[in-house]
Amino acid sequence: MLVGRRMTKDPKTVSPEDTLTKAADIMRGGGINHLPVVEGGKLVGILSDTDLRNVSLASGPGGAPPQHKGQPRLVREVMKTDVWSLTPEDSLEDAFLIIRRRKFGALPILSGDRLVGIITKIDLLNAVIDVLNLEEVGLRIEVSLPRNMKGFEELISTLEGLKANISSCVITPEKEKDGMRALLRLDTIEGPKVLSALRAKRFEVAGTSALP
Repeated sequence: MLVGRRMTKDPKTVSPEDTLTKAADIMRGGGINHLPVVEGGKLVGILSDTDLRNVSLASGPGGAPPQHKGQPRLVREVMKTDVWSLTPEDSLEDAFLIIRRRKFGALPILSGDRLVGIITKIDLLNAVIDVLNLEEVGLRIEVSLPRNMKGFEELISTLEGLKANISSCVITPEKEKDGMRALLRLDTIEGPKVLSALRAKRFEVAGTSALP
């Protein structure tokens, strides 16, 4: 799946010369936690709600630090300027890895030099929920398989014979057994029948649960 399909398009932005108060108001009003900082049509930084909280804590009970008494603090003083970005054509896998490894909360999305979107941890979480079809009623099963297509084809054939339609399927490696694990959500209300039939075929089934 591509980033362009899951990003928030045309995100709200601030300029480096905007005040932190304005940025905080935009965040609160839009229910957002990150603001790309744009100057002259180009991305120059990013500001998060964590940045704003850290400034507030550093200021102490008296508000702004001495050098800022009576003066509004500006976005350029607080924003992060070492900004990583992606394009709409990059994969969600790229976004997952960068956000996890760099501990980012969001990544701006650029098309050339133009800011066209932003993708956040919540956007990625929603993508996983959609891919796994988690909001639909169904039976979740985990089946251990050999590392070849024969076992998987037999599993699919068995489920088709049971009229247990597959809502989602994810294949992951099972290194300790040199095999793989199929994580499936099935559109069926006959869980016990399905499990009995799979085990009768000598499939190793674990992690079963009925999910609303």
